[in-house]
Amino acid sequence: MDNITKAWERFEAGRDYKRRIGLYQTVRENERFYRGDQWHGVDPCGLPTPVFNVIKRITDYMISSVARQPVSVVYSDDSMPVTEMCESKKQLQNGLKLLNGNAAYRFDKSKIDVLIRQALLDAAISGDGVFYCYWEPSAKTGQAHTGDIKTVLCDNTDLFVSDVNSRDIQEQDYVMLAGRDTVEHLFSEAVKNGVKKEDAAKICSDELSESCSDAYKTEASDSEHATYLITFTRDKDGYVCWEKSTRNVIIAKRKTKMKKYPVAYFAWDKVKGSFIGNSPITALKENQKYINKAYAMVMKHMTDTAFSKIVYDKTLIPEWTNEVGEAIGVRGGGDVRNAASVIGTGQLQSGFLEVIAMTLTHTKEMMGATDAALGEVEPDNTSAILALQEASAVPLETLKQNLYACIEDLALIWADMLFTYYPEDRLVIYKNEDGEEVAEKLPELSLMREALLSARVDVGAGNRYSQIASLNTLDRLLSGGYITVSQYIKRLPEGIIADKEELLQNEQQSAGR
Repeated sequence: MDNITKAWERFEAGRDYKRRIGLYQTVRENERFYRGDQWHGVDPCGLPTPVFNVIKRITDYMISSVARQPVSVVYSDDSMPVTEMCESKKQLQNGLKLLNGNAAYRFDKSKIDVLIRQALLDAAISGDGVFYCYWEPSAKTGQAHTGDIKTVLCDNTDLFVSDVNSRDIQEQDYVMLAGRDTVEHLFSEAVKNGVKKEDAAKICSDELSESCSDAYKTEASDSEHATYLITFTRDKDGYVCWEKSTRNVIIAKRKTKMKKYPVAYFAWDKVKGSFIGNSPITALKENQKYINKAYAMVMKHMTDTAFSKIVYDKTLIPEWTNEVGEAIGVRGGGDVRNAASVIGTGQLQSGFLEVIAMTLTHTKEMMGATDAALGEVEPDNTSAILALQEASAVPLETLKQNLYACIEDLALIWADMLFTYYPEDRLVIYKNEDGEEVAEKLPELSLMREALLSARVDVGAGNRYSQIASLNTLDRLLSGGYITVSQYIKRLPEGIIADKEELLQNEQQSAGR
């Protein structure tokens, strides 16, 4: 009998749930529609197959609207107001300041802004964006100590939890992630972790998981691949334990001092009673199909009827020719007015084109992608454009809050892993108030571990028209005589003119004469 691991049983149960709700099929279809493969599996019956990818246009707009605003993380200690010892309070304040700087450093090093955009795209396609943090022991740090925290993305089709009706991932009995790797690499990893070779040899290739999109249905033929599972649980003391396994083999098992599962995720739209979110693309697919098919029929109609046709009597005219100036012979002579006639071009109902245009317009507007929001209007009145943009972005506020809550969870995971894996004498790299990278030891790690940490996301300004609005305001102040030329140049947004500093120096020298 095939002895499968406990993790694999949970994996199969999780996949069965996702099949029942149609997640795998939905994700594959949504991914196809986003990248433009919108006639997949459809018999066009002689129609052309145009693609007017409204879904991609709307999705990219919504992602950019959320991701264009820079974010930063600020830590705080909820126990600070009741901490009586001045020395402890000072150490906590210094530790929080260092954590804030380390988060800023990690945002740059791990390119979190790029990951956020990709996570938003994942959420738009599948319903959820998933961040996973792990400790990379071989990462070089420039110190005697090696290892660092790595942050990557996972698909929600590869995320499994104990309670599929709860969205609180930290309250789950277990959290599991699935992945693919070569059998050779998994075998070597198992042996390195003390698994007997005869047991490690039970790791064998399996079929590609249903979670993959069409682009990844085939894998490299020169190597066999297997599915591995990373399962996170908690022991009786509340500390996180993890296990890596395949269908038949437990590759590695460890206990940690972490208190949080290293997984944070958010939903594009939450679904009541399910940990799987809802994708906006799912609701747009029928509109997209109609737009493509309607345009295909218009193209077919125009191709078939755009040009007039000649109908002639073959008993009178044996052969017709369209050669310019060439005579056409007619049998029998007599009246030739009925020998040939011209059939005019077909007429397309103008109302049909209006319906297509209305469908396009209303589809975009219902998703907040108005002409002003998409930048398809002349920027003559920036104040009005800003007002329209703000109004069109209102439907995305819930998504923003979901994302920011996820980033706060991610920041707490970073702090938890830092307290767990960083030794007392290791330097923590962080950014100071001047934006410079410096290194310092965390004060009293034991004290920081016991702190009631919380995290808050601060959102910066990220408006597309902020530079235009700033320039217009500066122009009015300068023309009104309220500021000098030097003050004007100092406040110009970066990148507007080259050699701004040199221009400022020349102006100051001229003014000082």
